[in-house]
Amino acid sequence: MLLILRFLIVFLFFFAPYSHATEIGNPAPDFSLKTLNGEDIRLSDYKGKNPVYIIFWATWCPACKEEIPKLKEIYSQFQSKGLTMLAINVGINDSAKKAALYKEKHNLPYPVLFDNDSLVTKLYNVMGTPTMIVIDKSGIIRYRSSATPDDLDKHFDKLIE
Repeated sequence: MLLILRFLIVFLFFFAPYSHATEIGNPAPDFSLKTLNGEDIRLSDYKGKNPVYIIFWATWCPACKEEIPKLKEIYSQFQSKGLTMLAINVGINDSAKKAALYKEKHNLPYPVLFDNDSLVTKLYNVMGTPTMIVIDKSGIIRYRSSATPDDLDKHFDKLIE
């Protein structure tokens, strides 16, 4: 019983501060990752400038592959209006090399980042792939789901305010 109690205390101490941090309506936690091309990307660089659409994904995820046509459509439709799209490979049972081959094979037009230690994946409390997160221009999380939003066009103006 004491062992279980210790586990719960440790769990709550380490994970409770992050459990609600990435819910809708909260500020998106900042992070910095490299693209597969080695470019540094920091989320806070977009705050006040662009809404950001983040996709947490993996090469071995069949649902991630199914979402690609919808994601390409969103990117095509909204990139010129200021939307930044970032595909973050969760780095679990994956490698940057596999992610690069996947990006090339599926002709992904948006930047692909690799979360080598899965720190950003953990920071955003990602429990499965794909996980979609839409952040408005002011840095607030406005959407979080395992599915691509069907009505982004109806809400896009609110994202850029």
